[in-house]
Amino acid sequence: MRLPRIARLIAIGFATLGLSGCAAPARFYVNPQADMSYYKKIAVLPFSNLTQQGFAGERVTRAFVTELVITDRFQVVEPAEFRAVLARVGVESNIESGIDPDKLKEAAAQVGATGVVRGAVSEYQMQRAGQEEVPVVSFDVELLDAATGNVVWRVSLSRKGHGRLPLVGGGARTFGRVTQEACEQAVAVLRGKAF
Repeated sequence: MRLPRIARLIAIGFATLGLSGCAAPARFYVNPQADMSYYKKIAVLPFSNLTQQGFAGERVTRAFVTELVITDRFQVVEPAEFRAVLARVGVESNIESGIDPDKLKEAAAQVGATGVVRGAVSEYQMQRAGQEEVPVVSFDVELLDAATGNVVWRVSLSRKGHGRLPLVGGGARTFGRVTQEACEQAVAVLRGKAF
C-alpha cells in the first residue's frame, strides 16, 4: 500500500525529529591561527559547576574525558592527576574561582601538556516538557594553549532528554545518558572542525 505524499512527508519529519533527539546545534569556535597538530598531550581541569546539583561538574568532566580518549587524538592527563600537580604549585583546591595563568602554565609544563581543557556546567536539571520532566544538560568547554592562555577551540551546547514515549527508537531519560550524548555531540563537532 502506498501512503499519500503528505503522509510520507509527515512520517519522514517525525522520524528525523526522533533520530535527532532534542539536541540543539552546538556553538563552536576554532582559532584560525592555532596549529592543531601541536596539541598532542592535554591536561584537564575539573569542570566548574554553576548549577545546584553537587556532582554535575564531575559527571560532565568524566564523560567529556571519556569522549576525548575515545578519539585517540590526545594523550590525556587525568583531572585528578592534574589537580594534584596544581596543588603542588600552589593553586587552591577551589579552582572554580580561577587560576593564576602563570601557575597554570607551570603545572601544564610539569605534566608535559601543551594544552589545558577547562569547562563549566551551566545547567543540570529536570525540566518540564508537557506532562513529564526530562533531564537537561548544558556546558561550555575550551582548550587553552598552555603557554599563552589563548583559546584554541571552544564549544557550547545544551542537550535535553526525552520523555517516556519518544517518537522513534527509545529515549534518553537519565542524566547519565543525556550527559554522554552531549559530550559525544561536542567531541563530534570538534572532530570535524578542530581535530
